Amino acid sequence: MFTWSHFFIGIVVTALGVVALRYNYQLVGFTGRQDWIENKLGGGSTYWVLKLLALAVIIGGVLYASGFGDSVFNFLLSPLRGLFAPIRS
Repeated sequence: MFTWSHFFIGIVVTALGVVALRYNYQLVGFTGRQDWIENKLGGGSTYWVLKLLALAVIIGGVLYASGFGDSVFNFLLSPLRGLFAPIRS
């Protein structure tokens, strides 16, 4: 459902994702390389993991701003609905 507050929050989240994607090198320089990512995925992988997270934030912000976030997440998470259903006796 579209509301103006969701729109503005989604735009801010999208902008933060774009900034994180644009300044990825500086962000890794500020936070440091993550050793557990580097050990599991190889050298230099902290950069592309943060890029993937920034892209996920951008997509999530656009979905939230446009009002399609609930529909998309309900569709994607529908296979898990049976796992978390209340137990009926």
